[in-house]
Amino acid sequence: MTSLLFLAAASLAFLLGLAGLRRVPAQRVATVRRFGRYRRTVGPGWHWLLPIDRTGKQVELINHHLHVPRAGGEAELYYQILEPEKAGETLERVDEFVAGQAREASHARTTTEFKLELNRRVAPKGLRVIRCAIHLG
Repeated sequence: MTSLLFLAAASLAFLLGLAGLRRVPAQRVATVRRFGRYRRTVGPGWHWLLPIDRTGKQVELINHHLHVPRAGGEAELYYQILEPEKAGETLERVDEFVAGQAREASHARTTTEFKLELNRRVAPKGLRVIRCAIHLG
């Protein structure tokens, strides 16, 4: 009888351990939410989370490409996520964040000015614009 109870308890502990195991693919990060609120960011690999934690959106770290409308044309830009911990909850809407910053920096006249201003704005969130172009309409 005691061995049956021990076996049941061990099985339950093993199943609870498996329930909290999550995998994040290479070159991605994921946000972790508890009761719908952002808790932390986890990188690639296997992670054990409490059963009450849920993984939020998984985000690629590289190869982000956006087209942002500007007065008289559009801006095309490529960016990377260098420090996802700094971005925090912003990761779940990172494209919208960068597009908003690009719209606010649209006063820059040259591509170089635009890239410098945009990097100044997104660097605190651990992001970096690696290439951009301004296309006149």
